[in-house]
Amino acid sequence: MPVWLAGDIASMAEKILIPLTTDWQVTQVASDSALLPSTLSSALLSTLPAQVPGTIASALRAAGQFEYGKDNFDALDVWYFCDLDIPADAARLHFEGLATHAEVYWNDSLILRSENMFIAHSLDLLAHAISGKGRLSLRFMALNALLAQRRPRPRWKTRLVEQQQLRWVRTSLLGRMPGWSPPVAPVGPYRPILLELQSPLRIRSKNITSKLDGEDGQCEVELLVQSTQALTACVVKVGAQEFVLDWQDLGEQQYRIHGLCQLPDVRKWWPHTHGDAALYALELKASYADGVQIINLGHTGFRQIKVDQRDGDFNLHVNDVPVFCRGACWTPVDMISLQNEGKDLRQMLLLARDAGMNMLRVIGTMVYETDAFYHLCDELGILVWQDCMFANMDYPVTDAAFTASITTEVQQFLQRIQASPCIAVVCGNSEVEQQAAMLGQPVELWRNTFFAETLPALCKQYSPDVQYWPSSPSGGVMPFQLDSGVAHYFGVGAYLRPLDDARRSALRFTSECLGFSNMPDDDLIDGMLKNGETPGPYPAWKQGIPRDNGTGWDFEDVRDHYMAELYKVNPASLRYAERERYLALARTTTGVVMGSTMAEWRRAGSTCHGALIWFWRDLRPGAGWGIIDAHGKPKATYYYLKRAMAALTVFITDEGLNGLALHIVNDGPQVFEGELELNLYRHAETRVAHGRIAVQVAAHTAIKVSDYALLPHFVDTSYAYRFGSAGHDVVQVALYRTDEEQACATDFYFPSGQQFPPQAELGLHAHCSMDADGNHLLHLSTQKLAQAVAVQIPGLLPDDNYFHLAPGSSRKIRLMVMEGKSIKPGHVQAQNALGSIRVAVATSMAT
Repeated sequence: MPVWLAGDIASMAEKILIPLTTDWQVTQVASDSALLPSTLSSALLSTLPAQVPGTIASALRAAGQFEYGKDNFDALDVWYFCDLDIPADAARLHFEGLATHAEVYWNDSLILRSENMFIAHSLDLLAHAISGKGRLSLRFMALNALLAQRRPRPRWKTRLVEQQQLRWVRTSLLGRMPGWSPPVAPVGPYRPILLELQSPLRIRSKNITSKLDGEDGQCEVELLVQSTQALTACVVKVGAQEFVLDWQDLGEQQYRIHGLCQLPDVRKWWPHTHGDAALYALELKASYADGVQIINLGHTGFRQIKVDQRDGDFNLHVNDVPVFCRGACWTPVDMISLQNEGKDLRQMLLLARDAGMNMLRVIGTMVYETDAFYHLCDELGILVWQDCMFANMDYPVTDAAFTASITTEVQQFLQRIQASPCIAVVCGNSEVEQQAAMLGQPVELWRNTFFAETLPALCKQYSPDVQYWPSSPSGGVMPFQLDSGVAHYFGVGAYLRPLDDARRSALRFTSECLGFSNMPDDDLIDGMLKNGETPGPYPAWKQGIPRDNGTGWDFEDVRDHYMAELYKVNPASLRYAERERYLALARTTTGVVMGSTMAEWRRAGSTCHGALIWFWRDLRPGAGWGIIDAHGKPKATYYYLKRAMAALTVFITDEGLNGLALHIVNDGPQVFEGELELNLYRHAETRVAHGRIAVQVAAHTAIKVSDYALLPHFVDTSYAYRFGSAGHDVVQVALYRTDEEQACATDFYFPSGQQFPPQAELGLHAHCSMDADGNHLLHLSTQKLAQAVAVQIPGLLPDDNYFHLAPGSSRKIRLMVMEGKSIKPGHVQAQNALGSIRVAVATSMAT
């Protein structure tokens, strides 16, 4: 009996679904100068090879012709074309995403118009009489010409974009937001084009939802299929269990297949910080009189998502356990092509997971992500806050055609991700309510019927197990109120508030916060500046510094403000006189500020239940908002946040005359048993007080321990009483697992400030070795405090960096080999040391 392997658009076997990726050409012509493919002959001399999926910008980059700001991709028509020989058994042609207004031609016949880059299209080749040899051509029309058309004006305007008519166009705002997005507008077939061959059974639509029912799981399956043969049986496999489904013959070779699968005592899906991300594979087996067809339906997970909103709160619970959601606002792996190559995407998401991030937000200014992104978040246990692609503008939802388009857009997306357990929140938009309110509009104009009624109804229909939130931010008397609902918090940051504002603001949840110009490492800086140039007032440098459109300051000014506060230096003078020290302090400044703020929000007793950093990765090389640089390498800030976001960690907070509070957070599913140690040092070298106690922390909880509980007598630990000079200048807390010598988490507090002058000799030593498994290890020891130890070894990525080493301590750091990079000798530099230590790289096992 024959067995066919097939699948839906996301998962068909290669023989059924063929990606059309090669042999494409692309050219740019004046707007409306070529209205049919046959009129392009005069422009063919300027064609370039193009990869599909991709954009005109990525084609230019591959040809060595791309330069930031050189081309306005919205000013010209862009044509893609490919010569094909479509086989007789071809059934359909799928276009997963065309940016932005596009026409599709087979030879000179128009077969498709698309006016929404977020909508996928599927063409019946038989209905359009398409087969054999011919040319497939795609015309992407100049957006500027479309924006010049007269349309009703908005009720209020945003400064996020320069062209207010963008509100009518369903396209990404990437590349069209002056100040913080490079001018690289996405134009082209940025999602796959696929040729589907005929198969006995084809899924036309699917509706798969899963939920928890107590300790049991329920998976509801509803499929509309087209089959060339009469069905005799339908079975769905969920994990290892099989369930017989019902089906109805709808006529014209169409069937409705449906059923409810009950799984007793399922393994629950958890964010990785709180448990295992258990997944169940889904598979459909359709039987006929003379064969069986097996269809991969992807996977699902069983979990329950709730949000406690009592008294203005926003506290997300997974499986009835409150979860502090921390992470970042996600940015595309490659803004130029909008592609997420498999290994690059996995590497980025592994970095996020390893940093303790359990939530990423897909922002309304960008694009809906690829299936691979959501599938990896499912696998790695990373929750997703998903904005719909609307931001800051007065969208014309009273226009019937516009509303029909965006309804289809959201329906397609929700159906695409409805089985993914990672989706926790679907949010209507980014800053629409805030924008209207800040412009003084009356409350009835803040939210329209699409965000208030249509979108929540669609979510309930297609993804009933996720939480809907109308706008980010919203929930207070004003949408941007910090102590109610969901906030965007830049008090510590753009508004130059002191660090204790993070506590004073009484946040409940911030889906966007702590935007800083984060300094990358030297290798990226050296690659983007000319000889003799340093980070400063050079166009090549300043173009990589984000700024709010229309302001007289940028986010480098924000970083320098906090540098002056933390280290008591003049950043402008330091930049010119001591370049290396300026760069070192710039890197650690934002790390200290962001790490300590995150710790404040995670402490026991905090009102805050989640914080997502603005944002994940730079959109272009430079000192952008990203905590990952444009080449995919973590910046210093990443490591400060990694320590602050860890599932098991310890923090110190200054409680004034109450001394120092020591907070232990245990997000994991097991009780933590170990010891807590407190050390005080004078002159950053001599230990003057010490205490160590046994501690136990229940699963999914945090506790607060007073410093006095560890010390045998009164010590002014926070230097709050100020009786004479401070008796110590370094406080260290360390958390140990039972029977382990190296601390699993540490934190430091400096009662007299962070400003330790560089010294000629700290007694810092470093060398590399390899363990029995061939892994590189860095061995460190120091006599005096080694502040913000930076490890820079080409080709090797440390699992921790920019950390403090307590006086008289030692530590081992794992070093991971970076794929495609040559391993070379490097150096270790403490921020309070005048010189660095050269480190040779081990090539064989040693102790």
